[in-house]
Amino acid sequence: MKTFSIPVLSFALLSAAPLLADTPAASQAPPTSTPAATATGKESIPSVDSLVNQSFSLLINIQQTLAAAQDKESADKAAKTLEGIQKDIKHFQDIMNKLNDAEQEKAFELLEKMEERGKRLEESCKQEGKRLVKADFYNSTALKDVMNTSDEFSEFIEQDEEEGGPAAGGDEQEEE
Repeated sequence: MKTFSIPVLSFALLSAAPLLADTPAASQAPPTSTPAATATGKESIPSVDSLVNQSFSLLINIQQTLAAAQDKESADKAAKTLEGIQKDIKHFQDIMNKLNDAEQEKAFELLEKMEERGKRLEESCKQEGKRLVKADFYNSTALKDVMNTSDEFSEFIEQDEEEGGPAAGGDEQEEE
């Protein structure tokens, strides 16, 4: 169950804390990215700017992974990719939790400036999710499971109540 309700996944990622330090792009971040990294002398934490960019990269990766599912084989492969992205999200959230209040506030301010971009990416993910529901996930039990059971991805296959349709469990048309 989600502990917050934020319209853009990027805000959700940042509010829960970062997980991208182990991703290839993040591992190349300079060791003195933030004051928190130098103050603790422990794991290097990417800069707030980098973390915000990484949150958008996660959304892009999710969208591209969903779009790549075109048949059972590619849907099974997408499921494995999404499981990897889930691990990245959890790691990203852990990093975000290590940021001090000022750094977290800066991250939210940056995200607010890029809110429209985040909404467009999220909407694209939802459209891909609807396509996958309509195609019955190309008979991929793995993809259906990861999409239905994951807090990170289930929102992309949920339909608005007024839309009805298969994902909502309703009919295509509403009675008036």
